[in-house]
Amino acid sequence: MPEGKNIFYFSRARTALKYGLQALDLKEGQEILIPDFICDSIFQPIIQNSLNYRTYNLNESLKPDWDSLNYLVSENTKAILMVHYFGQPQDTAKFVEFANSNNLFLIEDNAHGHKGLLDGKELGTFGHIGISSPRKFLNIIDGGKLYLNDADKSLDNLLLESSSDPKRPKKISLYLDNYPKLKNKIRLLLKVRPDYEDPLSFQESFSEDLLLNKNVLKIIESSDWEKIAFKRREKFNYYRDLTIEKGLKPVYEEPHFESNPWCFAAYTADEKERNFWFDWGWKNNVSIFSWPTLRPDQLTADNIAFKRWQRLVCFSTYD
Repeated sequence: MPEGKNIFYFSRARTALKYGLQALDLKEGQEILIPDFICDSIFQPIIQNSLNYRTYNLNESLKPDWDSLNYLVSENTKAILMVHYFGQPQDTAKFVEFANSNNLFLIEDNAHGHKGLLDGKELGTFGHIGISSPRKFLNIIDGGKLYLNDADKSLDNLLLESSSDPKRPKKISLYLDNYPKLKNKIRLLLKVRPDYEDPLSFQESFSEDLLLNKNVLKIIESSDWEKIAFKRREKFNYYRDLTIEKGLKPVYEEPHFESNPWCFAAYTADEKERNFWFDWGWKNNVSIFSWPTLRPDQLTADNIAFKRWQRLVCFSTYD
């Protein structure tokens, strides 16, 4: 870890971002540049800190349109958010250069790639602050991490309560894990298929500000992240080969060899084909889902992010 780093664990990554923004000492009404293709939950801490935002466009590989990005910077712009989509590293050097040349804080969102690396350095540690979401990789309810990478930045004593103890899996669920086909049949009978086609289905309410439970933290810190990342890259390659054969277009054709991919993402030809994959995944016990949950103001026919959302399918790499 870089010298001078402070690490804090919260129940959610969005809470980690809330307090990370406070560490940057941004003032009310100041502006952050945010990519247009991102979950609406990222805006919660921005609103809570009374900050403004302006969105920048991405191409099909989810990289910024740097030319248009230059025109978005104003005297009120103080930070830019970089996202490692699906756990694949962005061009961090380009983002660092852009932030430095415009005197901006670089905020690094690595919620999709906890413990992933780039050139041996942990994602989340390239910006002034970084966040990650280990809970997304361990099938646990809580777990968000804040990296304060600037030695001059700090947080005052956090007088927050901790999240609840983790719930133990029910015995019947553990038993059925030994019989996956039977478990899937029971799931199809008892559970309702999520409405992946509805862009408002997965909106989340504002989360409570909580530190992470110590027992959950032990689970995170004792996990073999190198092994987890290796297995997830294998799953990524499996779904890449499967979907290319079926005519889908991967967002990223190769996982970075140091990455820890949260999922494999690919574009379908249209919304109808995307919905076919949601149905296929549900019937075959393969976790295939839509992402992200966009802001309501983006849900218009001519919105670029919404049109991208209509063609994107995500295959979980959780094993």
